[in-house]
Amino acid sequence: MNRAALIVVALSVLAVTAHVTLAQPPFGGDRRPPGRFNPIIRVFDANQDGTLSAAEIAEAETKLKGFDKNKDGKLNDDELRGALPFGRGPGGPPPSGSGRGSERVTADDFDKPTLAQDDTEKRVLDALDAMRQGPRFANVSHTDGRLLRLLAEAVDAKRIVEIGTSTGESAAWLALAVEATGGHVFTHEIDEERAKVAQGNFAKAGVETLVTIVMGDAHETVKRYRDPDDPLFVDTAKQESIDILFLDADKEGYIDYLDKLMPVIRPGGLIIAHNMNTRQADARYVKAITGDPKLETLILLKEGAGVGVTLKKR
Repeated sequence: MNRAALIVVALSVLAVTAHVTLAQPPFGGDRRPPGRFNPIIRVFDANQDGTLSAAEIAEAETKLKGFDKNKDGKLNDDELRGALPFGRGPGGPPPSGSGRGSERVTADDFDKPTLAQDDTEKRVLDALDAMRQGPRFANVSHTDGRLLRLLAEAVDAKRIVEIGTSTGESAAWLALAVEATGGHVFTHEIDEERAKVAQGNFAKAGVETLVTIVMGDAHETVKRYRDPDDPLFVDTAKQESIDILFLDADKEGYIDYLDKLMPVIRPGGLIIAHNMNTRQADARYVKAITGDPKLETLILLKEGAGVGVTLKKR
């Protein structure tokens, strides 16, 4: 590896670690040893004096070659990151006996699949896998579905209202939650063909008794929750309420669904909105959930479709 290549690699290392360097706090004000917190210097500084001597620079090529763990003659991002002193900030790797093992955590460690704890959960998860192989139309991603299930079960949701059934993947994830909480999912769909596919998917997953499909234009059918003469009526006088409202239909309609259903969402309940990204989110809805002091909102999974999670404060 020639000197020009060495410089390129060093700059690559700097690019992936600059945020670490800049984030390090001062060490005793002006008493900070020069170069001590620069990750490039820390990689090549054999005597740890905070500078790179001529000998250490000359040895850099050999050290870089040592980072090539798969011996393919190249350095990839993982190999570079593995060589960096991320251990415990400016102090380097953790001391022995600190309780942390030497094995590095990788991105794959954060992306493990859902593990079925019983036959019922396995049946639903298997059905979800099958759904992704069939007609899908618009559906949540696997990660977004897992988030829905996690939130619904965490708040012990008994009554979940979904706007936009599609072919049923999100409702199946929510059904996993109400299976545990003893609740029910009411999902609204305007397209009969999609609803037919969803109903078949619910049967295959064994959750058809946990999910009710409400057919029609949801802008009209959501009014049923406030109609005392309707079987879907939510009687707040009897402390009935919607625990979670999940919006995944016409984005410009989110504000209307929110306005019509907010009175019957319980304090401590959640409004979850899918496709909350700069391309698809409706500005009126974003303003409504971020500009009301009675609501607390975070936008999650921004690297994907974007999921808005809004808490109706108590």
